[in-house]
Amino acid sequence: MYHKSKLGLALSLALSSSFVAANTADAQTQHDIETIVVTANKLAQSIDQTLASVQVIDRAQIEQLNVRDVLSVLETQAGIQVNRNGGQGQNASLFVRGLESRYSLILIDGVRVGSATLGYKSLSTLPLNSVERIEVVKGSRAAQYGSDALAGVINIITRQSQGHSIALTTGSNSYASLEGTSRFTTEYVDIALNAGYERTEGFDVLENDATNFADPDKDGYDNLNLGLNLTHNNALLGQLGFIAQYSTGEVEFDDRWTPESTADKTEYENYHVNFHWLKEFVGIKNKFDLSYSKDQDTTFGFHLIDAENVKYDAAQVSFFETARLQFDYLASYKISEQLAINGGLNWFEESIDVNSIHNTVYDEEERTVYSAFGGAYYDDGNFLANVAVRHDDYDEVGSEQTYNIAGGIYLHQDAVLRVSQSSGFKAPTFNDLYYPGSGNPELEAETSVNRELGLRIDFDSLSVDVAAFRNELTNKIAWAPAPTADNPYSWSPFNIAEARYEGVELTTNFAFYGFDNTLNVSYIDAQKVDNSPTALEKYSDLPFVAKENARYSIAKQWHDLDINLSVAYQSEQKSTLINKIPSRIVWDLAANYQIQQQLTVSARIENLFDKEYIPSQGYGVDIDGDWVNDAFYHYNEIGRQLFVGIAYDF
Repeated sequence: MYHKSKLGLALSLALSSSFVAANTADAQTQHDIETIVVTANKLAQSIDQTLASVQVIDRAQIEQLNVRDVLSVLETQAGIQVNRNGGQGQNASLFVRGLESRYSLILIDGVRVGSATLGYKSLSTLPLNSVERIEVVKGSRAAQYGSDALAGVINIITRQSQGHSIALTTGSNSYASLEGTSRFTTEYVDIALNAGYERTEGFDVLENDATNFADPDKDGYDNLNLGLNLTHNNALLGQLGFIAQYSTGEVEFDDRWTPESTADKTEYENYHVNFHWLKEFVGIKNKFDLSYSKDQDTTFGFHLIDAENVKYDAAQVSFFETARLQFDYLASYKISEQLAINGGLNWFEESIDVNSIHNTVYDEEERTVYSAFGGAYYDDGNFLANVAVRHDDYDEVGSEQTYNIAGGIYLHQDAVLRVSQSSGFKAPTFNDLYYPGSGNPELEAETSVNRELGLRIDFDSLSVDVAAFRNELTNKIAWAPAPTADNPYSWSPFNIAEARYEGVELTTNFAFYGFDNTLNVSYIDAQKVDNSPTALEKYSDLPFVAKENARYSIAKQWHDLDINLSVAYQSEQKSTLINKIPSRIVWDLAANYQIQQQLTVSARIENLFDKEYIPSQGYGVDIDGDWVNDAFYHYNEIGRQLFVGIAYDF
């Protein structure tokens, strides 16, 4: 188990090139054995002071897990479920407290990223070797971040290595990776570098049998990535920083609609750059950020060129690009030892570029957002209170006002009881508003109210975080018939749905007879609300959300060897068809052995007992001609896999 003092020290070092650097000195003096985070309230605080469900996963924990991707790290946390469409690099759905991917805001180095057409950031191709740590905040944070943060915020901070390292890994499905980091410090600048390349032949991700026409081939993945972090500290100017992270590669996939195709693949290119300036004036700590990000996907495959003779041709099928220019100003001021305030301005412009064989042309391809927020944070050692409000103004969509109110009480110096209520919203995507033939430019933002009651206990040998929550979505966008004179069968999205997500989650770490134990458990009831007068039932289960998830891991260190055994349980899920996706139990085993101070070998066996299971639903199959006794064919499970690696620090 990671002792609080060791983890706090590691994190305080890692935060040196972000906004936390301007605040950590004061916070660290008061909480020198606490983990300091900045994502929850855009202010350097201990986790207790955030009055939210916060988990921090640092680089040491990532390396102990020996996993291959960011999603594998995230699904170790309570309240997070990942449904995969195959193996590494393939599409995957991220559910946070039952809400699908589009309702979680993804930040990289504090920069908003992702597709403006889909409305979310895909994490499947984000290289894990470029990640220093991950801060996960669950529950609505719209008052701090605006749109998309209805389920929570995941802030991924890129590598800030303390030295030089190189690592090689190989494993099942012809997996191979090479990664390295380096750090140089001069009188004027601190430079951190990271780079990596990984590839795998993969496996056939979609089930093949007599009832479907999926591609009978392996579906591989590769990724090349580079990163740079520059920091300059000056007594007169303050801190100047520059962060850049770039990744590119391709993912092969199966497409039911192009039989016998082996040409289906997506090439991607993603990057972001961030310039920041930290400076204190008359007691006010200021941070200025200018960022630019781009997410680009180009899909290739067979398309029909001769329907009569059923002839296909391999070609580029689509090109989607989102570019986002963003400016942020953030200020914080400590009024007293008990009270701090912060506030800021945010502006971003997002634009899309689309090219498709279907001649997809959007009516609008650009929009601008203006925002302002302010917050106050109180802690007198007995009681805590956080209040934040925000105003966002979206082109073509309108304005939204959001809030966050939270209170807490110290039951003990290491135990805090908290309660909160917050509102949230999600602006319609470009697809929702303007997709040719189906977009609805009259759409309004989806809105939510989130309530939470939680308790956090943090002793040296025991930590517990338990939370009960309820999140209600209204004005939810759903598809409905919208016949026109040209097309009487057309459908469009409307603000007509409601949903309710409620549940309980538990995260606990404890030491027992020399073994370090971690238990994460969640129960989530995700319900669609039907208020129509003809409804037979007001509530019905939403698909693809497992009500129960549990993960238990036990770790032990013997001298230079540490071993971690984990088991994950997921209950059955409702599908969109008549079938249910069955429950499953999967075991994993990881080990690390330090041969000498600078040399470590590692190994991991995933799906230790080669469990057969259905990771997610594929396409429907009409068995009897009327979709009554319908079925689905599914994505194939990740069978037993073995990975071994070696790392050298110098």
